[in-house]
Amino acid sequence: MRALGHEFLPPEHWSYDALYRFESLGLVDLPSYKLFSRDDIIGFAERVDQTVRDRGRQLSRRDRFNLDRLRSEFTDDASRRNPLVRYNPPLLYTTDEPFRFEGDLDLSLVPQDKLAGERWEFLGVSSPTARVHVDDKITYEVRYRLTMGPERGSRARNAKPSPRERSFKGLTSLFERSYIVFPWKQVTLFWGRDFVDWGPSADGNLLVSQTAESLDKFGARLNFKNLHVSTFYANLSAEASRSLSAHRLEVDMSRLVFGVSEAVLYVDRGFDPAYSLPLSSFYANQFNERSDDNVLWSVDLKYRLGRAGVVYGAFLIDDFQFERDNKNPDKIAFDVGARTAFVRPLPLTVRLRYRFVDIYTYSHRDSGKAFVTGFGEPSQGDPFLGAEQGPDSDRLQVSAELYPRPDVVSTLSFFYQRRGEGNDFRRFEPGLDASPPFPLGVVEKTYSFGYRVLWELAAGSLIGVNVRHEYVRNSDHVRGANGWRTAVRADLRWDFR
Repeated sequence: MRALGHEFLPPEHWSYDALYRFESLGLVDLPSYKLFSRDDIIGFAERVDQTVRDRGRQLSRRDRFNLDRLRSEFTDDASRRNPLVRYNPPLLYTTDEPFRFEGDLDLSLVPQDKLAGERWEFLGVSSPTARVHVDDKITYEVRYRLTMGPERGSRARNAKPSPRERSFKGLTSLFERSYIVFPWKQVTLFWGRDFVDWGPSADGNLLVSQTAESLDKFGARLNFKNLHVSTFYANLSAEASRSLSAHRLEVDMSRLVFGVSEAVLYVDRGFDPAYSLPLSSFYANQFNERSDDNVLWSVDLKYRLGRAGVVYGAFLIDDFQFERDNKNPDKIAFDVGARTAFVRPLPLTVRLRYRFVDIYTYSHRDSGKAFVTGFGEPSQGDPFLGAEQGPDSDRLQVSAELYPRPDVVSTLSFFYQRRGEGNDFRRFEPGLDASPPFPLGVVEKTYSFGYRVLWELAAGSLIGVNVRHEYVRNSDHVRGANGWRTAVRADLRWDFR
């Protein structure tokens, strides 16, 4: 039986962490593309449930809590028919066949003291959401994020906290998600504004990443046996005429998932049919027929080591040099990482990742084609489309999640990051050293220690506290500018139901 609703679950949804832990425990194999739709998660949750029963696996209290939530929210017959009986039901649900409407509302109080902040802020945050379903064939979802805070700084009147936001008397509104999804047998079509993330890393990948925020796009997914094809075209900025097209082929071989992706960023042409075809080569089209566009490739793989966890790697190359003259660089980035989970003596999840991004990666001879959203100006707050740390940098990060209670997550985290002076998206010019020292110049080094406690209350309500201490050497590439800085944030969210 198909579920009512085919919406994509947002990146912060609790089901992602639950499924990644079940994958690390050897109970399910997940694809390396996101976001997951409600239909996707129903299939994953059913596999976890079936594997637990078939193998007689003993679960920790945390894992039983997560499996019960997945059943209540996704797989139970009643929850598929009626959203009001789900684990996280909407505030409002009404029907007028063939239309069904869901409305949801939450409210958060967020006291925070940002890194290097001068004073505490007390924010009110809400994300009103609406969904319309046409039978079980089409779903439309829209979500805003509203933030109310002191009328100063980026929230002063007519200020812009981000390129997509404007503030009026301390109130800012972000039009975050709005899309239509139409599933038909093995094909899913979508159109609108939403997140996308391709690759094996759980918290943002190299080519297209959920950290880039939502994109205005249309596209499709095709599942053919163990082959998965994903493609989309995105309008990054209508005013600046910046466009992004990307496609991905993924092969699922049980424990091993292999993917290859390609993306092209171009300007001043609007929609380009040659870049819209999912099985064409963007690089060949650009090399033979188009102008000097910014083409990037990536390959990635993920392997599940039985019950021992998951290892993965990803490699990106920016503008591969077909005719080598030893004057232009092959610009690269890569990830290597692992996730593992334990049930005894205490339930624990450990994650490890090292990410390297070389100088000139994501940049381009034409600055308008830098691999950045919006106008392509990261200094003005436009997010990176790929690795959020940017070029000429590397980062080692480790985290451990403990579960002292089934509904409590306690996370310890650490990362060490280096950022060279080439982190500014500078262009490679003829005559420059194609392989300068890494990282370049005066290197900013950051040692970050974090602690987070999250108490997941009923439905989508929660209480969380996050503390982060950082020691920065050569801040902003100024030699001798060293010091500690601390950030504290609390989240008290009530999900109306």
